[in-house]
Order: sequence, then C-alpha cells, then structure tokens
Amino acid sequence: MQSDSALESLWAWLIQHLGVAGIASPAFLLTAVVAGVYLPGLVFSFVDVVITKRLTLAESWATYWRAMKWYGSFYVVAMALFVTYPIRLLSNVPLAAPTVLELCRDLVLYFVVGDVVSYFWHRFEHQNRWYMRNVHYYHHVDTPPLTIWTAMVVHPVEGVSVFACFHLYGILFPIHPLTFAVGAFSVTAVNMITHCGYRLPLYDWCFANSRNHDIHHSSREPRNISVMVSMCDRMFGTFQRSR
Repeated sequence: MQSDSALESLWAWLIQHLGVAGIASPAFLLTAVVAGVYLPGLVFSFVDVVITKRLTLAESWATYWRAMKWYGSFYVVAMALFVTYPIRLLSNVPLAAPTVLELCRDLVLYFVVGDVVSYFWHRFEHQNRWYMRNVHYYHHVDTPPLTIWTAMVVHPVEGVSVFACFHLYGILFPIHPLTFAVGAFSVTAVNMITHCGYRLPLYDWCFANSRNHDIHHSSREPRNISVMVSMCDRMFGTFQRSR
C-alpha cells in the first residue's frame, strides 16, 4: 500500500508539473529514452576517465561524439518541434498511477518481449550478408575493450529498427504511461551498460553483461547476441561465458 502511495504521489507530481498534454506528448517518452542513454553514459564516462583512467578525457569525448553527434542533435531538434507544434502520442492519460503489481508485471513483459524480438532481429543482422555489410557492420567497428558509448555507435537504419524491437511491448500494448517511461528508460540503460566494459557482480547476475558481450564483438561466430538479458542466448545455444 505504501508503494502504491509512492507511485500515486509520483504520478500526481508529473501531471501537476507536465500537465496531461505534456505526458501525452512524444517528448515524455523520448526524454525517458534519452535519460537511459545519458545517465549511465555520463556515470561510466566518469569512471573511465577519473577512476580507472582507462581513457583520457579526449578519448572519451571522441567516442561520445562519434556515437551521439547525430542522435543528440535529433533529440534537440525533436524536442523543439514538439514544443513548437504540440502533438499527442497518447489519446488517454489516466489520472491514477499503476499499482505496483501492474508496474512490475508490465516491466517484466517489457524486458521479455524486447529481449526475444531484439535477439532474433540481431541474429538476422548477422545472418543477412547485405545487411551486415551495409548496416550492422558500423556497430562492429568497435572491438573490445568497449566503452559505454559503443552501444550508440549504430547506423541510423539500425537505430530505428532496434528501437522498435526494444520497445515493442510498450508500442503494441496499452500499458500505463508511467510504466512505459520506466520501461523505456530501463531497457535503454541496460543496453548501454551491456557495452560498458566492466564486471558488475550483482548487475551481471540479472542482465546480459559486458564481459560476455565483449565476446560478441570479438568473435566471427555470433555469440552472446542478447543485450538485455541472456535468456534467449541460453535457450537457443548462442551463450558463451566469459573467463
């Protein structure tokens, strides 16, 4: 009950400060996705440059700029358009928050559906020679040791297709906007952290981890294809544990 109250308070705060029109705007979900990119991106960039010193500030910036110069610009332009020409992505914005049970159920399904669909799409990207040579190759220019921004070093065509795979559950099913935003943030952040280059013991137990994904970027035969959880890799024989 206390958790439900916390969700109600958060949702009431969002409605009060953003308004129904703000929550119904594509800007609400786009901001959640962008936060999923930049929050882990900035944290792990700080770790790279200041704590482990495996990258200089110039090297970290160069990787960031190569990954984000177009996507960051797109966000700024898109937000300016949404503010100037308001449109509604959601036809109905509920006044009540989701229950904790609803939130947890939909987040699990968000991850499961996103992982399954993105897994098979990623396999296709490797199996189709034309697509691999002309689109997906751009992501595999980066080889281990990877950095957090490697996740965003993708061809624009792949950027759109992978976005659709990751967020398919929220796109197709009528989930609560708060759940959609939390799911969009979480899935995006996990994809980023999968490329961070560090062992994270508790995190690695729950999600596809960076050291295993390093194998994907260094092996000719596709291994550790999943970037969210390792469920499909384990089910379909493409999982390889790092040493």
